[in-house]
Amino acid sequence: SPLVPSLQLVSSLSSLLLTPPLLTHSPNMGSFSSKPLPSRGYNRDSIVLCDGLTRLQNAKYAVTGDGRFVFVLGGLHISSVASEDDNPESAFSIQLDIIDLFLSKRTRISNIGDFYNLGHPTGFYALNERTVVVVDYDPVDSTLRQRLIIVDMVKETAECPFYRGYGIAMDSFFHAKTSTGEEFAVTVIPSLLGSAQSGVVYPMNPLSKSTHEDITLLIDQANSYVRQFYEAGEAKVATFYPPFFITSTVIGFFVDPSCVDDMIDPMRVVVVDITSGAMYMQEAKSSSSSFPISTQNTRPSYAKWNQATNREVSLVSRFRRTGRCWQVGVAWLILGLFQYTVYAAVFLWSWNWRRLGGFCLQASMKMLLIRQHLLEPRSEKFTGFGTLNTRTLEWNEIKATVWNEDETNLIPLRDGQFVVASVTDKVESNRVIGVEALAHSKMERFRLIGNPRRMTSLARLSSIALQKNDRVPAILLEQIAARMMV
Repeated sequence: SPLVPSLQLVSSLSSLLLTPPLLTHSPNMGSFSSKPLPSRGYNRDSIVLCDGLTRLQNAKYAVTGDGRFVFVLGGLHISSVASEDDNPESAFSIQLDIIDLFLSKRTRISNIGDFYNLGHPTGFYALNERTVVVVDYDPVDSTLRQRLIIVDMVKETAECPFYRGYGIAMDSFFHAKTSTGEEFAVTVIPSLLGSAQSGVVYPMNPLSKSTHEDITLLIDQANSYVRQFYEAGEAKVATFYPPFFITSTVIGFFVDPSCVDDMIDPMRVVVVDITSGAMYMQEAKSSSSSFPISTQNTRPSYAKWNQATNREVSLVSRFRRTGRCWQVGVAWLILGLFQYTVYAAVFLWSWNWRRLGGFCLQASMKMLLIRQHLLEPRSEKFTGFGTLNTRTLEWNEIKATVWNEDETNLIPLRDGQFVVASVTDKVESNRVIGVEALAHSKMERFRLIGNPRRMTSLARLSSIALQKNDRVPAILLEQIAARMMV
């Protein structure tokens, strides 16, 4: 009878829901990973795309709050369109991948547009499973725009019916980045080669009645405030990545100590009230393993942070080798050789020996890459991953092997878990979208990483258990997803 599999499925779900979560990694919990995990492993699920579709270039990632849908934006295409005054205009279109991690399928929408005034994309996030927002900056109009994109999963189409703009000057707009909290987003640009820092806070939903706030003046005031705590150098607030939200009206900055080897000081946070302009410095507390400081008591030489809720900030960091070792010595020799190679490239280009000049320039870039691998190797000792509680400013380290692959991107979820997007050449022990016969060396991989300080929802555990049962029809999976993942 067709009702028997459904009754068996309901029975297995009932036993799963009655099992206390997070007590042990039993088979009923549905934990699976790309390799055998220890008893306290944090990998929950892993999926690899090998369906024959080419990977989108310059991709930006967004995930729905429940982690079911991953949106990948990329493949920007520019075309010329004739206008009435015979001056050709540029029209922009973008491709969008929608990856359903629950049903294990990918849908590609090949043309979103046309946009006639699309600027440099600075951010991309999802409001829900049917609505995403693209943030871009148009230097011609000095306008930051939020473009609301409505996705129709049935028709496999997407369109932009509305956008909202904010007038703000951004000199180094190519380095602008956007981050989101629970209700608001923030876009900032760092100070590069004498350009001014600037930033703006605005509601995540372009249709919101809330107003935006230009925080450029607050950033300048925060820079002056920070310098009184650092004797050497031109210390300032870090704007390589946007500040994080503590509340809807209070933001936090890490400190850029302006040192050669240190990108940020993660143990000090500048708290700024957007409405009143009040600000103060507060010390953070490191974890029991000393994170985010290295075991050699050094600060991160590389750091990237983002958030999905106002309660927590995720941080990825790398540390450099210190002390007397051959890797450090070779790295300094490469730095000297790099400088002479750049001088040679400039000289050759000035004499129109462009081929030799280009060769020297490529060689100098390879030298920087080798130097980075020598000073910042990909190993657990020199990498860190953890979260900062914005209420207590306490750091918590997460021991998850997520940085051993290329082009890794961390996307936090609203329930405290994480989706990690990367590139891999392995399909073993992964769920596969497509067929293994189409596997190649640059496949996209998405992994769900659990947060040991946050409780994984029963709906999440149930969905993973269902995915392991290949006999469940896709239609029934969709019905269960509609009831559980709301």
